[in-house]
Parts: sequence; C-alpha cells; structure tokens
Amino acid sequence: MGAATPKAENVPQEPIVPLALLATFTEFAEADGSQMSPTTEAHTPTRAAEQAGGLDGPSRRRAAGAAGLLLLMAAAAGLLGQGGFYTRVRWYVGVLVAAATVVALVAWPPTRDDARLPPVGAALALAVWVVVDATLLGVPAAAAGPVLLLLGVGAVLLCCRRLGQDDREVLLLGLVGIGLLVALTGWLGVAGRVDSWAWLGDGVWRASSTLTYPNGAAAVLVPLALVVLARLVDTPGSLGLALAATGLLAGLGVTMSRAGALALAIGLVVLAALRGLRGTARAALGPCAGAMVALVCLVPSMPAALPARPRLALAGLCAGLALAAVVARLRRWLAVTLVLGAALTGCLAVPAVVGGAGGAARTVVEMRITLASPDRSGAVRAALRAAAEHPLTGAGPGHADLRWMGADGVTRVFGYAHNEYIQVAAEFGLVGLALLAALLVAFARLLWRTRPADSAAAGWAGVVAATAAFAVHSGFDFVWHLPAVVLTVLLLIGVTLPAPHDAGARKPFRTVRGKEADDDQIAT
Repeated sequence: MGAATPKAENVPQEPIVPLALLATFTEFAEADGSQMSPTTEAHTPTRAAEQAGGLDGPSRRRAAGAAGLLLLMAAAAGLLGQGGFYTRVRWYVGVLVAAATVVALVAWPPTRDDARLPPVGAALALAVWVVVDATLLGVPAAAAGPVLLLLGVGAVLLCCRRLGQDDREVLLLGLVGIGLLVALTGWLGVAGRVDSWAWLGDGVWRASSTLTYPNGAAAVLVPLALVVLARLVDTPGSLGLALAATGLLAGLGVTMSRAGALALAIGLVVLAALRGLRGTARAALGPCAGAMVALVCLVPSMPAALPARPRLALAGLCAGLALAAVVARLRRWLAVTLVLGAALTGCLAVPAVVGGAGGAARTVVEMRITLASPDRSGAVRAALRAAAEHPLTGAGPGHADLRWMGADGVTRVFGYAHNEYIQVAAEFGLVGLALLAALLVAFARLLWRTRPADSAAAGWAGVVAATAAFAVHSGFDFVWHLPAVVLTVLLLIGVTLPAPHDAGARKPFRTVRGKEADDDQIAT
C-alpha cells in the first residue's frame, strides 16, 4: 500500500488559461469599483532606466504584463495538470516561470533591493544545503527537484515585484478564475461520478478536480477563498465577491478534506484578528451558508453504494449561490435570520424529500468526520524514525524509508509522510529543518514589512491569512510536492511586494511603519 497521489490516468494534460473567466472577472472589477489587488500602488521603475538608455516606459510596462501572463499560464498549466506532480507538466510550469523571470529581469535589471528580500537568501541557503546533503549521501541527482523549487521561490518573488498595478490585478483575478474552475470540476466530478475529477476512497466519492487529489485541491481553494473573503470584508455588498467566495468554499466542501477545513478555520481566525471579528463574520456568513447548502444537497451523491443525484446537487448549488447573493445585499441581522431560516428549512426538507439522505449523511460522517487516520499516523512515525537514524543530514531527498507494520500485520509503505515539516527532517536532517524554519520566518518578516496603508489592508490581510492557512495545511499533507499549489501561494505573496521606484536604484529594501522608505537616491 502506498501514499495517495494524483492519479496518472484519464486526465487531460493540455494546460489552457481560462481567458473567458479572466474577461468576466475584469469586467466585474471595473463595474463593481473594487480591486482584488492588495496593493493600492505598485510603482513601476522607469525614469532612471530611461535615462540610462534602457527600455522606455511603455515597453517596460508591456514586458511586465507579458511576465505576469506567463506566471498566470504557469499556474493554470499546473493546476489544470494534476498540480504539476508529474514530470511532464512540472517541466512545463518551470519553463513558463523561467521565461517570466527572464522577461521581467531584462525589463528591469536586478537591484540590491532584490537580494535583500528576506526569503531570497533563505531559499538559496536551503537550496545549497540540499545539494551538499544529497552529494554527501551519494545521490546528487535527487537534489534537482527540491533545488529547482527553491530557486523558483526567489524567481517568482522577483518577477512579481516588477508587476504594475493592473498586472497584479489581472494576476489575482486570473488565479481566482482558475480556482473557480478547479472548484467546479471537482463538484461535477462528484455529482456526475467523473472518475478523472473525483476520488473514490473508503466508499465515499470526494472531489479531486483537475489536481486529481482531494487534499491538493483543498490546498488551492482555501488560500484563494480567504483572499476573496478579505476583499468582501471591505465591500460586504459586492455580489461578485460573494458568489466567488461561495463557489470556492463549495468546491472546498466537496473535497471533504479535514486538513483543508482546519486550514480554513485558522485562516479565518487570522483574518478576524487583522480585520475585526464582526466584519469577518459578516463577510463569511453568506458564502459559508451558501456553500453548506450546496454541500448538503451533494452528500446523497457521495456514498458509492448509492446512485448519484445530479439534479438534487444542481438544485443545491443554485440555491446556495442564490442564498449567498441575497445575504450579501441584506443588513446584518436580516442576513442572520435568513441564514438560520434556510438552515432549518434545509434540515427538515432534504431528509423528507430525498430518500436515503439520512443514511448517506451517516456514511459520509463516519468516514470523514473523524480524527483517526492510522495510515498517516504510521507514516509520520516512520518519518520520525528516519530522522532519528540520520539526525543531522537525514536520509537524502526522496530516500526516506517510510514503511511500518500495520495493525493487521501487513507492511505498509508511503512515499510521503503527509507532513512536510517532518518530511524535511527525515530527508535533510536537523540542518535542513533549521534552514526551513529560517525560510518560514523570512516569509513572515516579508509580509510584516509590506503591510500597507489602510486603503489596501484588506488585500494584505487576506494574503497573510492565506499564507497562515497554507502553512497549517502543510503539516497534514504533501502539498509542497505539488509545484502548482506552491506557485499559487507564492503569487499571492508576490503581489503584495512594493515595486522598486527605479530600475537603476540601489537603495536597501526596507520599510517604515509598513511602507517602503521614501528614498529616491540613485546610486551612480
């Protein structure tokens, strides 16, 4: 028996950017008057570079736009291609990220500010250790994957830092659109029993979407949902944001991911701490209620022993979206009353109208609403044992022996510990774990230093909540082995970075009370 991994068969591999979704969301943002970007201004460096004989302003802006689209294509290719888990799509994603980085850095050459971004040095240090560790253990080729992922961290941040305001908005809108596509395909997979978009395990169908792995899909949907909910805190009447959040949360619910649910809860707590409990609760009320209605009506289709009920599932999805839309337009107490009334009506109506709904619900609850996970616990113990056997260097990348004897006397083997932090300790030892901790602290420092003025605080708070949620989810699944998932979170972080004022600037990257220091000196 091995660890659950994205399915390799019957999944389309052609990555397609959903341009129609991008256009729809762009039109919505213009009509609604709200912006998805967490930054109010992203100054593009032009004047000094023009004086130095570089590209002119319009050319640089076009180059930035092209780099942003390449990053969006990379995210789409990965998320629609099993998360980039397999080599074919992984290399495709890597080439697109590399191309975006080259375009961005040619337009605006690197500065000393770039090197001072906290995660860049920390990621490079960890990459160096991975190479050294793999070489010492005699498996240098095994370091390629982790090293390329770590180099990609710095590349994505440097590229995002050079995006203009419109480019950042398009990038975020595109990510949300792709996330909605991931949610929709997962929902269709369960409602229609589509094998390539749904996962059958323990007698229950769960949404796996285009990532073909339920927990991988959840790891994408949670951060995106939190970013949308953060914007909804400041614009509680936005119909588009309410529907987008409902769709993302509905897709999350169908994955039945326990780690995803925990990550969402932690993210909401962080968001409430940053933006206020009342505003966060008001923003989350409608989308959460709508997603719950959609999930309740899909539960009868989840048990494999029962026939699918696509009509009921479709009716529930439409009702959930309608409920979220109505709640978004109501005042707080009217919204609460409506949600409670809808919940009571649903609890009474669904069992009465749908035969077998009670049995279906019991089956799903017994299988998924539990803290027990013997196989994962065994994999974690095996990883800890591997770390104890090689405390400083670990067993090497991809060489941790995760096998143990099950309660039935059968030997079980997992490829991953389903806990990325313990996986790093098992493969790279305490040295690697310490460098990983330094990288995580560097990201925390970066987010703190880029906290914006009040006008952009909602977007920033959403990214912080999304990052915290992803960090929590990483302790329960091998989500770092899905490059597209990591790329999605990196792009969310990247759009919060303040752009350098000048292409030729050599001033330090520093902040004063959350904003970049106003230092216009240019090194000669």
